[in-house]
Amino acid sequence: MAKKVKVGFVGCGGIAGFHFAHFEKMTEKAQIVAVCDLVDERAQNTAARFKATAYKDWRDMLAKEKLDAVYVCIEPCAHELKGSGGMELAAIEQGCHLFVEKPVAMSMAYANKVLAGLKKKKLINGAGFQDRYQDIMPYMKNWLSKKDVAFINGYWVGGMPGVWWWRRRETSGGQAVEQTIHIFDMVRYLFGEVVAVQAFGRRGVITDVENYDTEDASAVNLQFESGVIGTVYSGCFTNCGGKCGIDIYCKDARMDYTESAGFKAYEPNLNIDMKTGNDYGQEEDDAFIDAIIEKDQSLILSPYSEAVKALEVALAANESMDNGGTLIRLK
Repeated sequence: MAKKVKVGFVGCGGIAGFHFAHFEKMTEKAQIVAVCDLVDERAQNTAARFKATAYKDWRDMLAKEKLDAVYVCIEPCAHELKGSGGMELAAIEQGCHLFVEKPVAMSMAYANKVLAGLKKKKLINGAGFQDRYQDIMPYMKNWLSKKDVAFINGYWVGGMPGVWWWRRRETSGGQAVEQTIHIFDMVRYLFGEVVAVQAFGRRGVITDVENYDTEDASAVNLQFESGVIGTVYSGCFTNCGGKCGIDIYCKDARMDYTESAGFKAYEPNLNIDMKTGNDYGQEEDDAFIDAIIEKDQSLILSPYSEAVKALEVALAANESMDNGGTLIRLK
């Protein structure tokens, strides 16, 4: 039997649990040997689940364990330690392959530093944009490749997550960075690079949440290098049903994509209704482990470099909102 990939996890909260379920199906090729969380009970419970070693400090974990790969599943504000780097850079220094949940950072400076480290050491890397792995994606991309797309509307509209760090811009980055980044990633995946961003935010809808200081809603205008234009809406204020996805308008055709569920395409003489049919989260984690085993970065559909570009769009949206809708040109 081939040697198993030895994996360590930083963070044992909700999004880590998403990955834990997948690792229970990958026991022939990967093993979680160490886990770290500031909440001792979470670390201990996860360690018992996988017969791993529990840590409270990721520095201790990296120093004491011989890991092949590290998963970083933490709140956005925890990536970078003020003035002393962060866990991603430390893992890279140890030669660990790296998977980072989105958003991968709260500053472009840190994200680019991590990206440079990954490239320098030629480490396998991935980021948590699992929607790219849906089995419908090749069909969507093929359909769109034959169409002249005019404009798009994207949405991430719903209620406010209950975790403590989400409600403050300084700890979450705001909804555009923490949630709607999935839509920014998907529109880049489908329509190419964004060259200009202009955004407006709305506050004052949510008035009954303590310690809350981020946007209730936003509209982010995007211009793509291809000429496509669009607006992506965010909202965390509603308890009457939301919407996550992308509406795509073409000449003589239209497509409605519902995030993580499927798409409907409409043409004069043809309608297509396709549902997502695979466990795309499982495929995301399988791809990362397989890429390590086969030493083939191309197996990964959502590399860290793509996450950095999605982050650039989201941070530009914040910058524009904070400056009265200033147009931000991306390099």
